[in-house]
Amino acid sequence: MKHLSANKKNIKSATGQESKKAFEPEIFADSLEVMESYCMQKIVLLQSSLEKLTIADNTREIISVCQQIKKERNLLLQIIEKKNQARKNIC
Repeated sequence: MKHLSANKKNIKSATGQESKKAFEPEIFADSLEVMESYCMQKIVLLQSSLEKLTIADNTREIISVCQQIKKERNLLLQIIEKKNQARKNIC
């Protein structure tokens, strides 16, 4: 069974049709810098746990951790994009 990511939500338009998924982080933070720091820390934590696993014994767990790292990196890229857009709007 597939579950939707906690940081993506479907948005329904006025016509009732679902539009593209909106960026919505799973953490509650007051700034993009805090969210960026959280994501980087989580990636480091996941990478350190990945180093402790062996392919022979933990194949499925390795796959799961790699998917989580990929998800966090994508979220981090979105945060960095929003941060850059905010800087451009200020200037």
